[in-house]
Amino acid sequence: MSKKITILALGGAGCKIVSRIAGTPAAAGVRLLAIDTDAESLAACGLPESDRLLAAAQWRGGRGCGGNAQDGQRAIAHERHTIEKMLADCEFLVLVAGMGRGTASGGAQVILSIAAKLKIPNLVLLTLPFAMERPSRYRLAERIIENELFATADAVIALPNDLLFATRPAETPLAEAFRTSDLEVARTALALSHTLAAGNLIGSDFAALTELLKRRRSLCGIGVGTIDLAAVPDGRGAAVVEALLKSPLLGGSSQLHDADAVILSLLGGPELSLGDARETLELAGRYTGNDTEVVVAASTSPEWQGSLQLTALAIRFSEEDEIKKPSAARKTPDDVPLARPGKATQMEFSFDQSDKGEMERTTPVVWNGEDLDEPTFKRRGISLDLGTHLR
Repeated sequence: MSKKITILALGGAGCKIVSRIAGTPAAAGVRLLAIDTDAESLAACGLPESDRLLAAAQWRGGRGCGGNAQDGQRAIAHERHTIEKMLADCEFLVLVAGMGRGTASGGAQVILSIAAKLKIPNLVLLTLPFAMERPSRYRLAERIIENELFATADAVIALPNDLLFATRPAETPLAEAFRTSDLEVARTALALSHTLAAGNLIGSDFAALTELLKRRRSLCGIGVGTIDLAAVPDGRGAAVVEALLKSPLLGGSSQLHDADAVILSLLGGPELSLGDARETLELAGRYTGNDTEVVVAASTSPEWQGSLQLTALAIRFSEEDEIKKPSAARKTPDDVPLARPGKATQMEFSFDQSDKGEMERTTPVVWNGEDLDEPTFKRRGISLDLGTHLR
């Protein structure tokens, strides 16, 4: 797989996620980058220094943004030129971050604007805060996603961390829950990257993914099931589907059944046959609803020799209208019809040409023979164009 597929971790949560990817065999086929304002978080991500960027180091001093999204935006914007150089050879960008705090919430929009400038297709993979965290964090995450990311990213996948509670007992330690979330998102980022970059046995590509995710705002559950082929000599399709359904960020088989759309992606080594791929995907497809739109993909890569991984993205659309990007609504000058003579309907303001208002009772200010208390258009005899002289 091409190294031009880039997974970029932004902020503290993103760095924790990418640390789960770094050093694994599957990471050999992608380029990993990390950007943060917190020096300690960045150093712990496990990437070489050449693939890390401490944003606004002189200003922030490596201390992070303290949850301030505005400072996060400024810090990442300060590094635009450096980030452009980091992404210069990127052909596809997966941006991984956790919403609700400072660096990622403020900086994600900047990263996407750079991707747009460089014409890099992109997919944003986000985690939403736990409901038990501060409500302000969840509100911030929702606002950033709703008002900024949906309008600029090619595709947004927002994963609520609370889905972990569907498969984890209430006594699960919070630290373990966070680690599980990071691991699942890391596996998801790798699975999506490999699916989009590797040669498909069954047709699915980035265009199909973005077509689904750009229709309307959505929240997604995601499941990743992996098996070792040596440990499962028979019934491998059923085994990997069972592992998928137990995935903590999916939220159970009901998520597949109730979803508006489901993307199923199977990854295997060179030994994966077309028949085995079809059988496995058909087994998984039986859990989807009758009205669910299903997109399937199966890919092979040397990094997955001896393993089989099935990923399911369960998409629930909101009831709102289709997402409209600002660029799609803009019209070029050639698209705007010119007004015709006699048909202009411009609002007119009533200007009293003789009234100076409060200046009437003061000593006139005269310069070069002009009374500066009078409106400029009157002093200089300028007629107002009411729109009737358009071609």
